[in-house]
Amino acid sequence: MADLLVMGAAIVRHGRVLVARRTHPPELAGGWEFPGGKVESGEDPDRALVREVREELGCEISVTGQLSGESPIRAGYTLRVAVAVLVDGEPIPHEHDAIRWLGPDELGNVDWLGADLPFLPDLRTLLLERDVVNIRAVFYTEDDARAVVERLAARGFTTDVARERFAGEDDEEDHPWAVVTDAPEVILTEFLQEYDGWLDVEDATGDGAAATVVRPAPLDLPGAAKRIKNHFPRD
Repeated sequence: MADLLVMGAAIVRHGRVLVARRTHPPELAGGWEFPGGKVESGEDPDRALVREVREELGCEISVTGQLSGESPIRAGYTLRVAVAVLVDGEPIPHEHDAIRWLGPDELGNVDWLGADLPFLPDLRTLLLERDVVNIRAVFYTEDDARAVVERLAARGFTTDVARERFAGEDDEEDHPWAVVTDAPEVILTEFLQEYDGWLDVEDATGDGAAATVVRPAPLDLPGAAKRIKNHFPRD
């Protein structure tokens, strides 16, 4: 019989991830985790995660990707972690006693639950890439650019719009418009199916040089949660 699936959400905003501290059962109280919960029989995992986060944090998320791998929780339960963004509301803990936003170099500052630990190196890489690279979606019209900015902002991403210049051109009349954002490429690709434009990247310093994504060294993280003997599934 296949293990029951538990989904956790790595909710990312402005290069930081949301984590939550458990209050129960007693064996897990005080441990930090990705919010989420169990997937019901026949339920789509992404939809289940959206539902669980709504119940736990009172906000709406959109799933944008997956962290690699999976982790056993206990016999019969397996944890996977999806990457997500806020699309409505601010997270307020209803089933946890605290939440925090952590940057890539702060992931080792909390006492993680054991099943969540294997996802941290991949998450740290993702957060550092968000810091290093700005993705630019370039559009031919201002109306298209402004429409994309509004839609990205509604999903919780940081955006800016600027007039672009084709190489060697002095006339501003036909310059395209660039949306600079921390949204992942997969999200921008969705919009480019609707609007006429293309993707480009620049480095975070804004000097126009080609961006280089730096793969960080593995993070020195604890090998096991400090308080935990038995790990139970999320509610």
